[in-house]
Amino acid sequence: MTAAGERHLVEAAYERVEDMRAVVEAALESGIAASQIEVRSPAPLEEDELPLPKPKSRVLLFALAGAVLGGLTAFGLAAGTALAYPLPTGGMSIVAGPPVGVVTYEGTALGLILMTVLRVLWEGGLLPGRGIRSGRGRASDLDHHVANGRLLLRVHGLSEEQAGRLRDSSRTSAVEVG
Repeated sequence: MTAAGERHLVEAAYERVEDMRAVVEAALESGIAASQIEVRSPAPLEEDELPLPKPKSRVLLFALAGAVLGGLTAFGLAAGTALAYPLPTGGMSIVAGPPVGVVTYEGTALGLILMTVLRVLWEGGLLPGRGIRSGRGRASDLDHHVANGRLLLRVHGLSEEQAGRLRDSSRTSAVEVG
């Protein structure tokens, strides 16, 4: 696609999921990638209601990585404290095992929580500029339809010809096309 062709956006509001499904199926058959299609709904949709793949989430992987990094960091801080302050304690370590365990546990929990929250914000496009740059997540003139219980279909990155065909197919069943 050319740079000018990537700027076309088609939006349409629908009353029923069945009407939107027909347009989404036609768009996918015409060669539009599923990643270009964005659906906004006032309520969660079931997996089989639209022929779009469920996006893969990496939250669990990042949560586990955060837990490991947080635990290792906390253990390193506790062990480093014992090594950095060589106080005369009569052969005993300056930091005993139970406090090291508590610090390691808290570091593990903190790393898990922080990485989970950051990844959820990343995947949801809620970090500043993340979704906006790609055209996803931008405010729309048709967003009021979602507040009124309708479904909103947004298709990004279309050529002029694709946008025209999608607008024509949407006009038959959509409440409003933008």
